[in-house]
Amino acid sequence: MSEIYQSDLQVWQGVIQQLPYWLLPASIAIALQFNRSRLAYLAAFMLAYYLCVTHSLVDSAELAQYSRQILLGGALTISWFAFIKDRGLLSPHSLVRVLGCCVCLAAGFGWLWVNSQFKLQLDEVLPTQISMDIRVLSPLYLALLLVFIRGVWQPNLVNTSIFITLVLWAVHFVFPASLPLSISMTTLATIYILTVLTDSYFLAYRDELTGLASRRALYNLVLSLGRKYSVAMLDIDHFKKFNDTYGHDVGDQVLRLVASKIAKVSGGGKAFRYGGEEFTVIFPRKDSSAVLGYLEDVREAIEEYDIVLRNEQRKSQSKAKRGKAQQKSQTVSVTISIGVAEHQSGETFEQTMKRSDQALYKAKKKGRNQICV
Repeated sequence: MSEIYQSDLQVWQGVIQQLPYWLLPASIAIALQFNRSRLAYLAAFMLAYYLCVTHSLVDSAELAQYSRQILLGGALTISWFAFIKDRGLLSPHSLVRVLGCCVCLAAGFGWLWVNSQFKLQLDEVLPTQISMDIRVLSPLYLALLLVFIRGVWQPNLVNTSIFITLVLWAVHFVFPASLPLSISMTTLATIYILTVLTDSYFLAYRDELTGLASRRALYNLVLSLGRKYSVAMLDIDHFKKFNDTYGHDVGDQVLRLVASKIAKVSGGGKAFRYGGEEFTVIFPRKDSSAVLGYLEDVREAIEEYDIVLRNEQRKSQSKAKRGKAQQKSQTVSVTISIGVAEHQSGETFEQTMKRSDQALYKAKKKGRNQICV
């Protein structure tokens, strides 16, 4: 029985050791397909290192001898990708990225050379509490700190993946017995693939300007709606005139504000940006009379909010002038009109939406800033 168990264990170990050879190239292909070149570079870097270790492309004694240099050079290379943007692989930017990787790898080797050559001088200058290990690994600590701050400052899935990569890279060298390299590489490849797919999902189903779900997400939700639901169409009053008066930058500011208020709709409503200045709210399992109170709360919240228009010239003004400009800051108010329709037996979603659009037109014709059913 124990022999069978040992045999199965060896089979599974062999499978796990082979997984990075499949998943890392797959993550490279998927990342390139969705223009996430930073993750593609990282996956290629990890694949190259894994090949060197497992296939003895580099002598194992040399890898052990230069482990700290590889640790620091790799850590600086990984952190380098946190501070650049995703660009096309076949572009002039690729040369800059490759050169940056070479500089980071050389910096890791150079840092250890400096510490070894000037050890006595550094011991005299630095406090005794700063040991050789702390001194040597200080670029790793700095890289972890900078990438973490970068992730907090600009939170997104790619920056989070880069930070996880840096942590697992450090764990592999500092605590080599804690986690097998094959599991680390498999984990990273899986994270890269999930990051790209999740990021792409949000790009496809989220409106970039407002942060609300997009029209594509709306029609995806329709597939799961039952027979009972209500549809509300919301439109910003006089938005074209507003855009012509104050400009498109202020118009975008207004769209973001209105969207943030609509997103807070209660009663189980799901908000979407339908297009332009139009928004849609779906209330599953609710009739029109049950949703009017929730929509009225949204209408009042937008009506009562005064929007302070941003003055783009403030950045170049002195403090005194800026103070006067802030006193003269212009505020405007925005209102919305809302049309509501309840799904009737035998009609399609498009027919229900068309009736809610007719109710919206009715609300505008009656004077705007109101709800019509």
